[in-house]
Amino acid sequence: MASENDDGGVSFALPAEVDAWVAETAEQRDESREEICRRVVTAAHAIATDDESVPVDQRELEDLEEQVEADLESHHEEFHELLEDVRSRVIQVKREADAKAPADHDHAEYEDDIASMRTDLTDLEDHVSAGFENFEDVLDYLFDQTDDLEERSTVLATAVVDLRDRWNAVAERERRRAAVERLQLAANQLGIRAAACEDCDASVDIALLTAPECPHCASSFADVTERTSFFGSHILETGEPPALEGQARRETQPTSDEVFEELESDAETTRDRNSRPSSEVTGSDD
Repeated sequence: MASENDDGGVSFALPAEVDAWVAETAEQRDESREEICRRVVTAAHAIATDDESVPVDQRELEDLEEQVEADLESHHEEFHELLEDVRSRVIQVKREADAKAPADHDHAEYEDDIASMRTDLTDLEDHVSAGFENFEDVLDYLFDQTDDLEERSTVLATAVVDLRDRWNAVAERERRRAAVERLQLAANQLGIRAAACEDCDASVDIALLTAPECPHCASSFADVTERTSFFGSHILETGEPPALEGQARRETQPTSDEVFEELESDAETTRDRNSRPSSEVTGSDD
């Protein structure tokens, strides 16, 4: 709220921020608040009226220049004080560091570790260099070993296939012998010496059989039965004989057959690989 004084002056309350600025400026310039306000109002009036005839207060300019120079001098002195403080602190830290460790000091506790690391590094470099030097020799040796292993695997696979063929032949002979013995045992238990083949009616001496088949028509015998009439003949029934116990057990455990098949397949693969031209196997250098 503004009010007029008897001498023509005007007084009014300033906003808080403006009042704080006026107080701070007055303190910096070492002037009163009224003087600062008078200058501000005068400057505002001069700007508003643009009156060029109003002379500039030379004293105010001189005071302002002196104030700026004083502020610069104050800041300059403060800067030098801070700089000297930092310099003294750096010198102090350096002196303390020099006092703790001499200029020609070393770390004896790390010398052994460093020497060991250098030795290990040298050994590693020598090992790597030697490895690259005989790289071709090692590669040739590995190729030779691979060829030798392939040759051995071929021989082994061929031997296994031959062994399988022999094993199958022996197993077949054993099966036929067992079937003959079974027929002869059955005929002996029935008191039968000879019987007629069911297919060709030819008389067969069971005791002379060497295979479970008719010597006349080559039909396989499955069993022997007694005659059903006084004038009839004993009959050798034809067909597939029943599986023997050992044969049934082998059929339920076909592991050996699977092994033989795998080995035979490996042998064929190896033979095919060895029969290819070397350029086809290893590839061209391009």
